[in-house]
Amino acid sequence: MKIEADLVVFNGNIITMDPQRPTATALAVKSFKILAIGEEEEVLDLVPTAKRVIDLGGKTVVPGFIDSHTHLTSSGIKQSHVQLDSVKSPEEVIQKLKDSVDRYPKGEWILGYNWDESEWEDRRYILGKELDEVTNDHPIMITRICGHLASVNSIGLKKLGIDLKQKGVEKDRKGHPTGVLKDIDEIWEQVRPGPEKVLEGIIAGNKIAYENGITAAVDNAPVGTLRYVREIETRDQLSTRMILNIPVEQMNQMTDIGLTSGMGSPLVKIGGVKIFTDGSIGAMTAHVSKGYLVNPKNKGMALMSASKYASIIEKAVMYNIQTVTHAIGDEAIEMVISTFERLEDKSMLRDQRHRIEHAELINEYQIRRAVSLGLILSMQPNFVGRWQQEGGLYDERLDEETVRGMNMFRVALDNGARLCFGSDGMPYGPLYGIWSATTHHNERVRLTVEEALRCYTLESAYSVFQENTLGSLSVGKRADFVVLSEDILKVKPETIKDITVEMTIVGGIVEYSVTRD
Repeated sequence: MKIEADLVVFNGNIITMDPQRPTATALAVKSFKILAIGEEEEVLDLVPTAKRVIDLGGKTVVPGFIDSHTHLTSSGIKQSHVQLDSVKSPEEVIQKLKDSVDRYPKGEWILGYNWDESEWEDRRYILGKELDEVTNDHPIMITRICGHLASVNSIGLKKLGIDLKQKGVEKDRKGHPTGVLKDIDEIWEQVRPGPEKVLEGIIAGNKIAYENGITAAVDNAPVGTLRYVREIETRDQLSTRMILNIPVEQMNQMTDIGLTSGMGSPLVKIGGVKIFTDGSIGAMTAHVSKGYLVNPKNKGMALMSASKYASIIEKAVMYNIQTVTHAIGDEAIEMVISTFERLEDKSMLRDQRHRIEHAELINEYQIRRAVSLGLILSMQPNFVGRWQQEGGLYDERLDEETVRGMNMFRVALDNGARLCFGSDGMPYGPLYGIWSATTHHNERVRLTVEEALRCYTLESAYSVFQENTLGSLSVGKRADFVVLSEDILKVKPETIKDITVEMTIVGGIVEYSVTRD
């Protein structure tokens, strides 16, 4: 029987990530799913007509990238504020903020995002007194790229009204606040965006995704984001599949009404509950055993006690809810793994797919224990390319032995770990992450291109319970795929970050093309 397809693509080099049929040259889509895939002759014979036909011209197709750790909505919202990701010095930060003052009504917060002092010659944090030079009419808050540190001017510090004696408020030698705040959650309440900004941010975040070939994204979303994502979905404006991790503070509401991980529609699903156990290396708040080079007594911050964490895990396991735990330092990672090891009933753990997010300082012993428990390692290879190169940020923060043992992707896979990849938005771009994971000078980190691609597709699909619908190009799966300018398996790994995403297709719908027709 001949079938009319919604879309047929042909004359391509299709990398399927399906071991039963690793490559193909054509595929057909019907009702958002892959109807047929294989060589042109067999596909076109089965599907002689289609509503749309795309000649790939020999270009390479891969499954849609699944970014397993993003802040996509927040990234979209931040685009309406001051972008500091490309600045090269503290002076440039101040000038850019001065240039933005007229955009904000008097008295309103001026917000800046994504500065990274590790890329400046003067590698230091911005101080509150420097921000005081910008204006006397506005509170100002600028957030470091890691999201765990913010600098605030004097007006802003008063407006926040926080306890200045608490841990995380940096002081100078005289005991006065410097304006640098580390891992203090309540400061974000002052600058929480309204509903319209959130809706705009979701759409802007989706644009970030499809331009990078991301067809599904795990969004570590602020409180209440789920209802706004659903609203965008009902408007038929959602162009990226979104899996939303819910802040752990909302877990009681989830259990009260019976929500569990995996519920939702094909475009919007509930992920796990997001838990923070420590901070970041950039802010020197990741909980580490050895301490930081500039101050060995500083071993970071434990953002949650072991007893509280244990009570959360016990409840999540009981109610069949996936947990997604931020743990960067080896001490934080140890608390996470030990907590799961102490559970009396571990029979459900593998099926619930609990995740450790980042796991940058995980050692081989901890990897083996995580594997035995069925814990997923959700890691960010772009961190390696950006900060673990020789002379980079990590070399400034940690000793040589510690840095050498970070982000051990190769060791994780060799020990049987389920390893999924995400970006954390630093930067977005799976191609950058694949480049980073395949070119690193440390062999304990380096993967093959096919392994890294699998971590961004099938393994990420597994981490969100969608390996049967996403992650590879197979008949019956969702028709999510990306057209690349080069064959990712044939070019030199050093050039992968320069490959262009030429087209992003979600459910057989072309959401992005460099040449819109």
